[in-house]
Amino acid sequence: MTKKVCIIGGGIAGVGAWWTLAQNGQPGQEWDVTIIHNGARYGGHALTVPVQHNGATIDVDTGVQFVVPLLYPNIDALVKVPGIAEQVPYQAYDDLKVACGFPRKGGQPQNWGNFDAYRTGPNFAMYTDTMYNNAKRFQDFIDLALLEGWGSKSLAEYFDTLKVPYEDQDDFLAYFIDPYLSIINGYGATLSRQVTFDDLVPLFAHVPGIWPGLGSFTHPGAGYRRFVKGASSLVEALADQARSLKPAKELLNTTVMGVVPADPLPGPVTVTWGSGQNPVMSDTFDKVIITTDMEATASLLNNGNNTTIWDSLYSKYLSAKDWPLLPGKCYIHTDIDMLSPDLRDQEETLQFTAYYAPQSADPGYDMFKTYTTYIEKNLHDEANADGLYLTMYGYIPDPAKGDIVPKPETVLFEEVWTHGMWLPTFMLPAKQNLHHAQGKGVTLSYPGQLDTGIYFAGNNTTADSMEHAFISGAVIANYAFGSPYPLDSLLGFGMYELFYKEFMFPAASVSAKKARLAESHRQ
Repeated sequence: MTKKVCIIGGGIAGVGAWWTLAQNGQPGQEWDVTIIHNGARYGGHALTVPVQHNGATIDVDTGVQFVVPLLYPNIDALVKVPGIAEQVPYQAYDDLKVACGFPRKGGQPQNWGNFDAYRTGPNFAMYTDTMYNNAKRFQDFIDLALLEGWGSKSLAEYFDTLKVPYEDQDDFLAYFIDPYLSIINGYGATLSRQVTFDDLVPLFAHVPGIWPGLGSFTHPGAGYRRFVKGASSLVEALADQARSLKPAKELLNTTVMGVVPADPLPGPVTVTWGSGQNPVMSDTFDKVIITTDMEATASLLNNGNNTTIWDSLYSKYLSAKDWPLLPGKCYIHTDIDMLSPDLRDQEETLQFTAYYAPQSADPGYDMFKTYTTYIEKNLHDEANADGLYLTMYGYIPDPAKGDIVPKPETVLFEEVWTHGMWLPTFMLPAKQNLHHAQGKGVTLSYPGQLDTGIYFAGNNTTADSMEHAFISGAVIANYAFGSPYPLDSLLGFGMYELFYKEFMFPAASVSAKKARLAESHRQ
């Protein structure tokens, strides 16, 4: 008898789950897959948009700009898989130049950058000897933070309890630390009381020959890689290989309207979808994997056909109060006026722009109203990318309220999205409780768990990165279908196991798991 699964979402979580299920000789091959995605191409938060500029096609990443092999071992392993490696060129990027531009003070420019050209001269007077010494002190401390027992302590705890405060500490926090955290965590948010040194050490630590120093106030970041054809090239390569192993029914440009579990349970799950002017369609599936953000996921399940199970189960684990996601927007454009008027040499990789967000209260700018712009000519080996920019906001800007956005005639693409934070610990209680709402698994289960046939993946369930989105799909492929970890990577498997057992399915009943394994062995 044919077994059917519907995967909702065509990012790397959904496509990665399909690819994992499609592997030859594995349990997932028994399943007929339908994958539904609301875009014209696979990518999700790893979307790459090809735009015409200066007579050339430039592949602009709107989400994933860089990959760090040391932090993202599964992505690094995927790009080496035969059949994928040939489709996904992948190159080093060891010159991540960061610049920050603030409102003027007393008529004087207030800017700094982490490279030589942006540290001297009247335009960069903010980068004083004091700020340089503060940066060195902070970076030196991070190199030893874990050894000194600071791993689980927050950045705010550190600065609040110093016996010898930094010189001009408030300025260092406002103009150096906070902007960098905003870039890392989600544009316009710093989370200094949530960010721990466990989070910061992988980013800022520098151990020669061992750890490159991804983030730095005193020199360009190193240790990154970029997808030459954009991050979507990896997602599409996974889809191509999955298609060759186990073809799926693929519904692109299609919006899922509702997901309804059986009543009574267990039983088939009904999925309803629509596409443009086409009639609304529905079908039933034995299992459904939802990989959208948790806000969208809740909207699919909270409908008139689901009131009983929504009230009794899903409302406890999918409510908006437990998943405080952030709205955001990006523009691909050609408007140089989006850069600070005092900072237009365009030598940096990215610019944190607070110039257009002045306020009278300290620190003189409104963090929430800042944005970050990637200067595409410094990302691509392509001269024709000159004059092309990607600007990203951590909120939805409204020009009618005075928010600065690119001039309409310069905009080539714009998109609104919902996202979490890079920090794995962001929304951690919700992530660790979500297993109570997951359908029953085949590799483990929990007392009282309902056999809904509905499963949740996506980067909200792990961490806000391409690596962790892929892990989430691979974890569900194992938990719900029995498909083993699909890569030959010891480091990748370690990361997979960490997020499987500590985030998505923590504190599972060992006896229940052993009983299930024994039953499988007898069969």
